[in-house]
Amino acid sequence: MSIVFLIIGLIILGGLIWLATQPADYEVIRSRVIKASPGAVYAQVVDLKHWGDWSPWLMHEPDSLIEYGSTTSEPDGWYSWSGDHIGAGKMRHVSMVENESIEQALEFYKPMKSKSDVYWRFSPVAEGTEVTWGMRGKMPFLFRWMSRMMDGWVGKDYEIGLAKLAMQSGDNSDPFEIGFSGVIESQEVSYIASHFAGSIDNLQTVMSESFPKVLQAVADNDLEMNGPAFTLYHDFDQKKHQVICDMAVPVTAIKEVDGFTTGTLPMQVYLRTELAGDYKHLEMAWHSAFSHARMFKHKIKMGKPMVETYVSDVRENQGLDLKTTIDIPLKS
Repeated sequence: MSIVFLIIGLIILGGLIWLATQPADYEVIRSRVIKASPGAVYAQVVDLKHWGDWSPWLMHEPDSLIEYGSTTSEPDGWYSWSGDHIGAGKMRHVSMVENESIEQALEFYKPMKSKSDVYWRFSPVAEGTEVTWGMRGKMPFLFRWMSRMMDGWVGKDYEIGLAKLAMQSGDNSDPFEIGFSGVIESQEVSYIASHFAGSIDNLQTVMSESFPKVLQAVADNDLEMNGPAFTLYHDFDQKKHQVICDMAVPVTAIKEVDGFTTGTLPMQVYLRTELAGDYKHLEMAWHSAFSHARMFKHKIKMGKPMVETYVSDVRENQGLDLKTTIDIPLKS
């Protein structure tokens, strides 16, 4: 037994030594140029009653309990939130310089207790206002392993929030909306597709070339299209920057065609996320989809393809009329 305890002790010691080498401090910063005056953007941020209109977190659980202090746009003004899925916390104004900067104190109560300093900067530029949203803090010793991950966890949410803030400030040059339909059950779908395995960087070009070819194959072979086109993502490895997918068109009956793959997507339970807007927003929509799955503790069915369906035709629709759904397979 003494050897077992010795090994356990060495493992614990090694873990503590490794934690000691990790940074305690973290900082997340994102900026965006918004086509609006500093005053217009500042007004949306300084009054905490506006945060529900553009928050990248409250959109996941809009019926969360929201409470406000006696003031919401002056020093010591605050708002708090509490939800079954997004957790609970409080944001308090520390100081501000009108139309220039805001300093805030952020405190989380759930799912874990933590404190951070949040700051905003509003700088006039030729196109409007460069808005910077930042957060800095210090991790407790046993949670230092999280410090390097904060940018990846929070940074994309900040990008979503700044994009939503732009629209709330009157900048509708690139509109989008993200919504959550919840759990859905799909029907069996047969398809013909163009297969791709390669760099994520090439995906957009490959898609623009492949979908017209698949549609042409459907027409040339007298196949009947049975719904909107979609992409099946079999593997999406961001670390290696590689993707394996099928760019597919649903058909009523399968027919083998040289140069294309065919298959049948079985009935499946999915968690659905909806995007209205240009395809450039799909990265934010996918991030939101996985965040929603995590918050609501859905169990993702690994090994099954994720589905991106182009509900409306990009050749005929643009802006908020361009609809896309994202389906993440779930365990039954």
